[in-house]
Amino acid sequence: MPAADGSHPHLPGRALLAVIPAYNEAERIAPVIRDLLAQGLPVLVIDDGSRDTTAEVAREAGADVVRRANGGKGTAIIAGCRRAVELGYQRVLLLDGDGQHDASEAPRLIAAACRGADLVIGKRMLNVGRQPLHRRCLNRLSSLLVTLAAGRRIRDSQSGYRVCDPRLLLSLPLAGHKYDLETEMCILTARAGRRVVEVPIRVIYNDKVSGVHPVYDTLRFFRAVAMSLSRCRCGHRLAPSPPFVLPVAAPRVSEPEPAYALASAAG
Repeated sequence: MPAADGSHPHLPGRALLAVIPAYNEAERIAPVIRDLLAQGLPVLVIDDGSRDTTAEVAREAGADVVRRANGGKGTAIIAGCRRAVELGYQRVLLLDGDGQHDASEAPRLIAAACRGADLVIGKRMLNVGRQPLHRRCLNRLSSLLVTLAAGRRIRDSQSGYRVCDPRLLLSLPLAGHKYDLETEMCILTARAGRRVVEVPIRVIYNDKVSGVHPVYDTLRFFRAVAMSLSRCRCGHRLAPSPPFVLPVAAPRVSEPEPAYALASAAG
């Protein structure tokens, strides 16, 4: 529950911004936003070129929204982190807008970050009986490969429920534009000597069809592992993330900063 002044109990002065990369989530995103706001967390939605009313629904639910041309989940995450840094936030809470992440579990991830973790991953407690066999095998293989590449045990490298310092994320040599960026994030953070912690979370099953392509995204995953290792081999210094410059979805009129941004600046 939020404190009396509206701040979150685990972070002083609204030091955390919830960032939701979203694509065509108009039917599901509003409850996610409302649950986060009820905890005293400001919410930023990065609308990744949605063809539906995701942006309008998100604004009506109380979120700040940045609309961009479609570029993939990875570019949306980077855009959200850049915005968080501009607003002076110390941490970002990353989660999906499809309702499969329980917003009430956010305080547990935040608490782990406050105990010194540089990257907190929500480790999904999956009901394997509801998973297709090929997905089950892929998840196990991906966890094994990421663990070997990262040099530490990571059980759920594909989970999108995370807490991290956006400045750390932007300092890593990330290249993925889609789901592969989440894999790179795990490997490069660990290889940089930063602390990665996993916190068990539950998965909410709904009618959402996975946006992961079984062929193309699997190939991107293997490429992400290989490229991550090549970028940090032989102790090479990590270079900053590329800017991921994308055209905006439409010309936007300047709007006043939301109240939570002013509160953060004042703090």
